[in-house]
This record gives sequence, C-alpha cells and structure tokens, in this order.
Amino acid sequence: MTGIYLAAGNSLRMGREKLSLPLGKKRLGMWALEKAVQSNLDEIIVISNQANYQHYKNIDNKKLKVVELSGNNKSESIKAGLDLAITLHSDAVMIILADQPFISSKMLNRLMAIYKQDITKAFVAPTFKGNIGPPILISKILFPDLYKLEGDQGAKQTLIDKRQGGILVPFDDETIFMDIDRRDEYLSWERNIESMNPDELYE
Repeated sequence: MTGIYLAAGNSLRMGREKLSLPLGKKRLGMWALEKAVQSNLDEIIVISNQANYQHYKNIDNKKLKVVELSGNNKSESIKAGLDLAITLHSDAVMIILADQPFISSKMLNRLMAIYKQDITKAFVAPTFKGNIGPPILISKILFPDLYKLEGDQGAKQTLIDKRQGGILVPFDDETIFMDIDRRDEYLSWERNIESMNPDELYE
C-alpha cells in the first residue's frame, strides 16, 4: 500500500508557508507524516513544494520517496503522486494531507485492514457525521478518475458520485479530521498541542 502525502500547497489562507511552522516539538508538516511512517504503509510518496523539499529529502527513512512539485494545486499533487505509485505497481493509494496533524497510525491501519478484507472495493473513506474526509484509501479501480481531477479538486471529489462502490467508515471524533489553514487555527492548536495524543483520538 502506497501513501501519497500532499505537502505542496501554497498556504494562502495562512498568509505564509505553514508546514514549517512549529507545532509542539516538531513542524506542522511532520505530525501526519510521522503517523504515516509508523503505519503499515509500504512506502510514502511526499509531494513537496520547493520551500520544504530539502527538509523532507533529508529525512532518513527508507519508506519515503520525495517529489518536488512546482505547481501547488491539489489535483497536480495527486497526479504526481499517482504517476510514481503506478511505477511502483501500487494496487491502492492512501491520500494524506500534510496539514491534518491529528490523524493516527491506528486510523490508517484500520482503513487498510478494512480494504484488505475486500479488495474489490473502489475505496475506503473515513466519515464524520456522514461527511467524507481524508485520509482516503483509493483502489486502482479509480486511478483513471483521479487523473480527471482539475485545479484544487481533491480525492473526495472522485468519491461523491461513487459511494456505492466503496466503504464508508464512521469515526466519532471530529478532531482527527481537523486541518490547519488559518493563523487563528494554528495559534489555538499550538497552545494545546502538547496535551494531544492522536492515537487516543482514533476511536
């Protein structure tokens, strides 16, 4: 199973490059990546912008494959990750957002375990109160649909009309779906991050 870690955004709502901002004892863009590395993913393709490319490239972990992307919209990042995943003969990918620090390795492993019970399913997606949110596991059945994405469309767009072909997995805690886009969100979580344990939120 291949992870595609989307870390090439332009951080327009933050007003500055956000993934290098300190969040607790590490960068904002490292929280979700560490959980991905700790999970059962076989490899993780990091799609990075120029600002963070060298930082990700210098991480000593055999699971990581880092790609620098000059564009910064979500669909370009997904397609760049998919290009490499296909060369690795991946049957499915897990699309993970770098600004979503409260995901957990338990959550990722649960989605993968559910998929492995029935690999004919097109996707496995977590939900909160019926709404799909990343990280999303997508089978190669839907790879052609991902290549049709444009602009800032994400993988969720591909699933909207295909719910019958996949599995929706409900989670009870909205925190694991939170992303950090704005300065006020960052400041709020930065004050409270030391008390957070993502693996305890996953249930």
